[in-house]
Amino acid sequence: MSNEFGKKIKQERLHLDLSLRKVCEAVFSDKKKPISVSYLNDIEQGYRNPPDSKIIVQLAKVLKLEPQDLLNLAGKVHPIIEDVSKKTEVGVLFRKIAEHIERDPGFAAKIQEQLDKNKDDQK
Repeated sequence: MSNEFGKKIKQERLHLDLSLRKVCEAVFSDKKKPISVSYLNDIEQGYRNPPDSKIIVQLAKVLKLEPQDLLNLAGKVHPIIEDVSKKTEVGVLFRKIAEHIERDPGFAAKIQEQLDKNKDDQK
């Protein structure tokens, strides 16, 4: 198992001079309880896989990192995408877009251009 995720968490935590306990006090599980020090330590040491995406987003905030960078390192998707993709119509659309991108890598750039254009039109 690659431990790039755990190494990054530890590196940034130490860079910000934060203790394991301090980070854990700011990151909550689905049960609305702070994650445990031993759990975060195990992640940093590579004894556990990266946590779920909601916890990763919280860790990114505490460590002043871009959530998407940490999610990518962990091989996870953003919680918003997880939630949206569970909705049937949107999930089908995501799959169709992914299929198009596999066939035509430039398709993603076309979508981004259109999104940027729509954003500019709304201003």
